[in-house]
Amino acid sequence: ESEQKELPEDWDIGYKILIDKDGITKQMLKPTYQVSIIKKPSEREFQNLINDFWWDTTYVAKCLARDEIFYAKFMSETVIRTEYLIPLIEWHIASENNWNITTNKYGRLFKKYLTQEMWTKTENTFSGSNIKENWTALFSMADLVSEIGTELSNKLGYKYPDKLEKDVRKYLTELKTKI
Repeated sequence: ESEQKELPEDWDIGYKILIDKDGITKQMLKPTYQVSIIKKPSEREFQNLINDFWWDTTYVAKCLARDEIFYAKFMSETVIRTEYLIPLIEWHIASENNWNITTNKYGRLFKKYLTQEMWTKTENTFSGSNIKENWTALFSMADLVSEIGTELSNKLGYKYPDKLEKDVRKYLTELKTKI
């Protein structure tokens, strides 16, 4: 592997040789870091992410209203956080760094690149197993996606689905107040 013409993706993010007594890594390519550079989303990618986020929050809300914590956590942590929130935060960070930055995998470097205020808002999207805390985290996610999504849509010249957000927020609030 040390003599390949291209580095594997995981190595192109960066590596450090700690010990090489036999000199087998001397010919290794230096990392370019390009594989992990955050790419600017197309308008379609942006729209799909925002729309999917808002629609999928309704599943979390229904589960919380039914006291179904397992599926609520699956949706909020596995689907919403991983597929929507993390990429959106990456786009936010990249847009402020000329689209020439990496945050490493799954938000490892978010704290380094976000303002303290934005980091606190991000932390507020986490919760344990308490249903009430999960409602708070869900609305914190909604607020964060709205803030970042609106800001990015303005920067990129993309349309933000204001009506969808308004309608879904109304639905989430109605479900929360029924319990």
